Amino acid sequence: MRLPVEPSARLAGGALAIVVLAVASIALKSGWPVMIAISVVLVARPRWWSVLILGFAFTIFLGSGWPLIGSLFFIATGKPKRWWPIPAGIAFGLVEVFSFYLSDRPLGITRGYTAMGSMIEALIYPEHANKVNYWGVYEPVIDWTMALILGTVIGSFLSSRYSGDFKLNTVPYVWSVSKGKSTTRRWLWAFAAGIMMGFAARIAGGCVSGLLISGVVQLAPAGFIFMMSLWVGGVITTFLFYRTRVIAVRKD
Repeated sequence: MRLPVEPSARLAGGALAIVVLAVASIALKSGWPVMIAISVVLVARPRWWSVLILGFAFTIFLGSGWPLIGSLFFIATGKPKRWWPIPAGIAFGLVEVFSFYLSDRPLGITRGYTAMGSMIEALIYPEHANKVNYWGVYEPVIDWTMALILGTVIGSFLSSRYSGDFKLNTVPYVWSVSKGKSTTRRWLWAFAAGIMMGFAARIAGGCVSGLLISGVVQLAPAGFIFMMSLWVGGVITTFLFYRTRVIAVRKD
């Protein structure tokens, strides 16, 4: 039987973590350890005021108003468990605008995985990496797309915690109905699907974010072709893979 952790114990643990990493910040002469500690403590059970405090802290630490603006945007939009397509599309459009404004580039996440691949090969087999022309485009350096990958993971976790919808689930319900409750089988299929999607994204020159969203925003024909292909492929795969005859659209 798992006993619940008392609030006082959680508070003491959080305070201890902040103190330890504050000492580490002093020793390393860097503010990042204590900022990470504050972030972990505040997102353990996120509330609107804790997200606001976090935005203020990073605004002061980085000397930029964007963290505070981001926290206000998150407070206003992060609570619903489900979004209807229209507000979700507006939010995506705003994120795309901010991407152009802050990085002078459209959104794109698979580029980061490609850069990671080039870095791994450069470490393991540098002689071969220098001969691959493809790595001339995706050099083995840490760029903004890797920060985007990290931010997507952290933001998804924070959003699910903030909306009260976070739950560890190795086998989704729809999958278990169609394919069984085997965790190993689920992870093998997910791994294989991830490889196929990554390979396809490199052939197409972009993924859902880099080609579909960013492409459609820029009115690129490739973006619209990708959008229709993704929709048709998704419907066909759903019918074949999940053995379903019904597609339901629901607004909560």
